Amino acid sequence: MIYFLLFVLELGLLFFVSKKLINSLAKTFFKFNFSHKTVVHILAILFLPGTILHELAHLLVAGVLLTPVGELSVLPEVEGESVKLGSVQIGKVDPIRMSLVGVATVIFGVGAILFILSFFNFSVWWQAILGLYLIFEIGNSMFSSKKDLEGVIWFLASILVISILSAVTLYIASPMTFQNILMFFNSLDLDGVIKFLKQANIYLLIPLVLDLFVIFLAKILRSFRL
Repeated sequence: MIYFLLFVLELGLLFFVSKKLINSLAKTFFKFNFSHKTVVHILAILFLPGTILHELAHLLVAGVLLTPVGELSVLPEVEGESVKLGSVQIGKVDPIRMSLVGVATVIFGVGAILFILSFFNFSVWWQAILGLYLIFEIGNSMFSSKKDLEGVIWFLASILVISILSAVTLYIASPMTFQNILMFFNSLDLDGVIKFLKQANIYLLIPLVLDLFVIFLAKILRSFRL
C-alpha cells in the first residue's frame, strides 16, 4: 500500500513541478526579449514529442470508449502567467469515460518511461542523451491541464469507492463468501506488482530531478541583467 501511495504522491508532484517548469521556461524566454510568437515556437519544438504522445493517448482511449472528440492542437499557448501545451477537445460524457480518457496520458507516460529505462543502454552516450531527453519530454507532458489530474483523481477515487461499497455489500449479504474472497486475495502473489511499483517510484524521480535542475538553471538565467 505504501508503494502505491508513494506512486500517487510522485505523480502529483510531477504535475505541479512540470507546470512550474514550463512557466519558468516561458518567463526566461520573455526575460531575454523573445516575442510571444517566438516563445510559442520554442516551446512547441522543445515539447513536441511529449505533446504528441499525450494527445494521441487521449485520442486512442477516447476512440476505444466511443467518446466524441473535437479539434486537436499540439502547439502550446502562453496564457498570461501560465503556459498550456497542446490540447484536444473531448465531448461531455459520463464521469467514468471522462476519467479513463484523462488517466490515459499517465498510463501511457509511465509505461513509456519504464520502457525507455528498461531498454535503452545508458552506458552509450547517444542513448543516454536521447533517453534523458525523452524522459524529460514525457514526464512534462503527462499532465497538460488540471482536467488530466482531475481525471486521475476521479479514476483512483472511483476504484476506491467501488471497492469499499462492494466489500461492504458482500460482507452484509454473504459473510462466508466475503471471507473466501478475502482469503483468495491474501493468497495472491503480489511480488510482481510490488516490484513494479518500487521500480516506478524510483524511475519517476528522474523526471522530477531533471525538472528541478532545469528550473534552477532558468532562475539563474533570469537573474542576469540584460
